[in-house]
Order: sequence, then C-alpha cells, then structure tokens
Amino acid sequence: MAIRHTLKLSPTAAALALLFAVPVGAQTATQSLDAVTVTGKAAPVLDTERAAVGGFGQSLAKTPQSITVLGADLLAATASSSLSQAIKLDASLADSYNTTGYIEGLSVRGFLLDPGTNFLRNGLPISNIAPIAMENKERVEVLKGVAGLQSGISAPGGLVNFVTKTPQRDAFTTILLGADGNGGSKVHMDANTAWGAVGVRVNLAAEDLHTQFDQADGKREFASMALATQVGPATRLSADLEYHHKKQPSVPGLGLLDANGDGVADTLPAPVYSRLNLNNQSWSQPFESTGTNAQFAIDHTISTNWQARLGLGMQRTTTQDRLAFPDGCSTGPNYVYPGLCGNGDVDIYDYRSENEERSTWAWDATLHGKFAALGVQHRVSLGLSGRNAKTELNPTQAYNWVGTTNINTPIALPGDGTALDLNTNSRERAVDASASLVSDLTASVQSFVGLRSSHLNRSSERSDGSRAIAFEQTVTTPWAGLAWSPVTSTMLYVSWGQGAELEAVPNRPTKYVNAGQVLPALKSEQTEVGVKWQAHDRLLVSAALFNIDKPYGDDQPTASGIPLRVAGGKTARHRGVELAAVGQVTSQLSLQASLTVLDAKYTAAVDPNLVGQWVTNVPKAKASLFADYKIASLPGLSLNGLLTSESGKTVTADGSVTLPSAWQLDAGLRYQNRLIGKLTQWSLNVENLTDRSYWREAPTQYWGSTYLFPSTPRTVRARVTVEF
Repeated sequence: MAIRHTLKLSPTAAALALLFAVPVGAQTATQSLDAVTVTGKAAPVLDTERAAVGGFGQSLAKTPQSITVLGADLLAATASSSLSQAIKLDASLADSYNTTGYIEGLSVRGFLLDPGTNFLRNGLPISNIAPIAMENKERVEVLKGVAGLQSGISAPGGLVNFVTKTPQRDAFTTILLGADGNGGSKVHMDANTAWGAVGVRVNLAAEDLHTQFDQADGKREFASMALATQVGPATRLSADLEYHHKKQPSVPGLGLLDANGDGVADTLPAPVYSRLNLNNQSWSQPFESTGTNAQFAIDHTISTNWQARLGLGMQRTTTQDRLAFPDGCSTGPNYVYPGLCGNGDVDIYDYRSENEERSTWAWDATLHGKFAALGVQHRVSLGLSGRNAKTELNPTQAYNWVGTTNINTPIALPGDGTALDLNTNSRERAVDASASLVSDLTASVQSFVGLRSSHLNRSSERSDGSRAIAFEQTVTTPWAGLAWSPVTSTMLYVSWGQGAELEAVPNRPTKYVNAGQVLPALKSEQTEVGVKWQAHDRLLVSAALFNIDKPYGDDQPTASGIPLRVAGGKTARHRGVELAAVGQVTSQLSLQASLTVLDAKYTAAVDPNLVGQWVTNVPKAKASLFADYKIASLPGLSLNGLLTSESGKTVTADGSVTLPSAWQLDAGLRYQNRLIGKLTQWSLNVENLTDRSYWREAPTQYWGSTYLFPSTPRTVRARVTVEF
C-alpha cells in the first residue's frame, strides 16, 4: 500500500515546533546540566534492567515477580504510538474493548484491568478513562498478576505504570515526521536543555488521525514539560506537566448474528467489515477528550542507607461522548439482544453523555532503607499514600432508539438527543499504608514480605439528589515470596499474594432486592512459581507458573423475580505458564519473545451451567516474537519483524461460539545515517504485512453485550527522525 498523503502540519503545530527547536538547539554548545542528577543512557532496543512497578527496587533478574518493560526504543522500532499497539509485544497482554477513537482497554493474564485503579503514572494513580499519549513516555512497565501490595484495591490481572521522560545531561532536539498509508500524518519534537541549574525537557506533538474505517478521521495535540534540579547534594526536585487533546469518532464493534431467527445471536459474521463504522450519522459527533496531568516529587538522601521520597499528582479529564450506538435488533421474528438479526439488521441508539469531568488527586510518601539485624541484611520500604477521585456528569444523558440500519447497506437515521436518563456522580477517597521487607537470609536465599492496608470511602449521588451508594471499608492485602539463587545468574522463586476489590449493590430497587447494600470485599489470591536466568548482561530468560482465583459479584434469582446481588457468587480460576526471553542474543540480534498458555475457567457460579465453562475473550495459548537484526555489511541498517499468534477464544458464556485462531506478521526497516551532519533515522513499518482479515477480540461488557472488533488491514507507516 502506497502512502497517499504527505505530512501536513497545522499552523499551531508548526509554530510550536519552530519556537522550541531553534532556541534549544542553539544552546547545545553553552548549556550543561551538571547540577541535575536525573541522567540517562541511550537505551538499547530492548531494556531488561529494572522496573519501579514491582516495589522492591531490584533488577528484573532479581525480582520474584513477572514484569514486562516496554522501553521507548522498542516502541519506536515497532512504530507503536498507542498502548493497544504496544501490548502486542507481550503474550500475556491483550485488548479488551479496545476500539478506534475511544479509551484503550487492557487485560493481563486474561483479567480485565480496572481503568480507575490499575494504572499509574510515575508510580502515582491515574485514571485510564482517557486516551494515553506515548510521546513523553520513557517506558511502560507491566506487573503481571495480583498487585494488592503495590496498589491496594485493584483488579488482579496486573498493574501498568507509565514512566515519563526526564531531563538528561546533554542538550539535544529531536524532530520526528511521520505519515501512514491511510493518509495520517504526525510531527513530534523532543527537546532537552537547561535553564541555569534546572534541566528542562519538552515534548510537543500534533497528529492527523486517519484509519481504515469510514468517517473515523480525527486530530490530536500533545504538549509536556519536565523539570529537574538538584537542591544541595542530597535533595532533588522534579516536576512535569502534560496536556493531551484528542478528537476522533469512536467505532463501535459488531455483534453476533441470529442466523435462524430464534432470538439468540449465535453466528459469527464474516470478518470483512474492516471499514464499517455504524457510528456514522449526521448527528453523531467525535469522541473528544481533553486531559492534563501534573506531578511533583522530592527525593532526599537522608544518609548512606536511607532515602525518602514525596510525590504529588493531579489528573483532570473532560470527555464528550455522542454517538450512534448499535445494540440489539427488533426487526426479526424474535427480538434479538444482544446481537444482530440474521440479515444484518441492527438497532441504532442516540447516545449522548457530554461534559463528563473526572479528576484524580494523589500523593505518596515513601521511606527506603537498609540495615542489619540478627546477622542478616535487610531492605525495608515504608509507604503512606492517598487518592481522591471524583466524577462529575451532566444531570441527564440520552440513550434513545432512533431506528434500524443494516451492516451491509447502512442508512441515514434521525437523531433523538432528548436527555431523560439520570446520571450518577461519584467520589472516592483512599488512604493506604504499606510496608515491605527484603532479607538476605543467606548468600543465596532471600525472603520478601509485605502488607498493605487500604481504607476506602466511596459515595455516589444521583442527579435528582438521591444517594446511590455510600460505604467505607478497610482491607489488607499481604504478599510473601522466597527466592533462591543457586548460581549468580539464576534465581528460582515462589510467591503468594492477595488483591482486593470492593463492590456495593447499585441503589436500584427495581433491579436488585438488596439495592444499596455494601458487599464484603472480593479477595483475589495468587500463587506463582518461577525461574529467571540472566544469560548475560543484556539477555534475560524467564518462566512462571501461576494460579489466580478471582471472585465476582453475581445475581441470585429470588421468588419476586428481582435478583439478589451476591458477593463472590462467581469465581474464575486462571492457571497458566509464561515463558519469555528478552534482550540481546548477539551484538546484532535483539529479541522480545513470549509465550502464554492459559486455563481460564469458572470454578463456582450461581448458575451451575457456568461452572467449568471457559472465560470469554481469553485464548488458551498466545505467542509473540519480535526480532531486530542489525546488518553488519550495511552499517546503520536493521530489519525487524513481529509475529503474533493466538488460539481460538470463547465468545459466548456457554462456549457455543468461538473465534478461530489467528496470526499476524508486522515488519520494519530502519536506516541510520548523517544528513547534513545531523544524526538521522529513517524507518518504514508495515502492520499486518500479509493483510490477514480476522476478528481480533470479542469482549463482553458489564451490561451483557458482546462486540467483535476486526483486525487492522495492511498499513504502512513511514518516519524520519533528525537529532540536532
């Protein structure tokens, strides 16, 4: 596929690029960052050193947890400009209702992450109910499994930490220009300099978004600034601020077809609807998100053995959501919900939820130190943190049926934005206290213990003034591990831990017998056994066996016909094995290889027919292999490829419908040289090189609907990066 459009910059983007590029580049010869200790190195394509998300401060090779680090160079090599593109690099990560133009859902080890509790930015909680910009991210860290010790109340799949770029010692300005085969274009500037003793790093980006879908083009703008300075020999101050605006129509998925007209959708449509966008009406509007993040940190060295850190963070997002939403079918012999009629008919609703405002304030105070006691060396970490999250919505929203269209011959429909449905505002306050201890029991054996106590206060209020939910609970989540290193390069470990989620029954008496009741905490539990082998300084090989039991709330039938909501009425057990090899095999060849095999079934449920059934949208096996090869005979030239493959996965709860197995090959070419004396890198990436068409995911939403999302057709992306 040829690139159809050249790069187009808005006047604002071009002006910003010139404004910052010229002065920053001019200071290269005169400015230094000697007072700033936030220094870095040119990372290799694959980074295998360490991650902050684990909480123990050790290298990945010596951490008794499964952690993936996706570094900036790796993301650049694969042209990954979003979280949904990056997760293809690890077999344990997967999409979950990850559609164009909307927020990015993520699952780990088959569990859907909670967008409000499972995401961090530089270690501080943020909400993922907003698109995440990647331009100022140094790496993405993913802790796999239960994260009760690290994040308290959260879903058990894992924890994602976005680490932002910091000021470096040497001044530089890097300009990236990009274009793709759909007509999209992008400009990105990464500039590093110093204002006296203050290190400064600025990232600016503007992008025209074009996709394979009809009427789904959009735009986004991004700006960030990071500051760092040394205050005396023992104290460092750092701060960063980012702004992100994105406006793009969201593309809803398709449902199953009711092929025989019995009212049950049980047939996969053909995967040929890669361009179809049912959110294409004259009255629908792009999904629009405006977000700001601000963080401040103080790092202080108390003594040789003790360090303290205080972090403060604020996130604020505003979203506008107004779309034509497909949901069920009323034209067949029997009403179909969820799904479509066999002929492709689907009902369209005018959904409008505008001016949604969400804010999160967070703080974290930690003390790290090491000491000797009873002849044993110990490293301790003590933490106290807090979070205040608030959601404020318009008093009402709209969800009105406006007619029926057809996926084969879509038609124009009238809109009806009458907002009659009451909204619910919510507020959540949390205070956590945590402690962890790493002890060197012998020269080869280490113990790891930790405990977190989370106090949560959650309330919500309907827009008519009635209180929907109000409760207050305290939960503890322990964690323990033991590691043995028979030789320096190898570590075997075993660990056990808990996670917790809180639930209260929505205050809707017509829907639940126990409306408004506060339910007991849902405690997840994980056991993991693993081995890590540091083959050499830049290559880490690992394997892990895990078992996770996660309880869910479930509805129990009653004589009145109104169900009783039960805490832990349903339990899913995810057992699996993970294999990974990450790093440089030789000076020319780098790998990021992983394999995950899962057994994900329900072990208990109110409905006995669900017991033993496979969890939906979870493949039994998934593999990912990325390889980057530097061609010695042609200095500066490298080739790479990303091969992903997964087995079939269940679409329906009873296992009667499954997605077939699928694979995809991406390829890339990079060439680095000097152009007019400037270091320049040219890259060409092709996603889905063989142009395979398949359904890539089939997530089920909390209201019971299942949606299918198609694979991305062959897409070419070209970039040139120049460093001044």
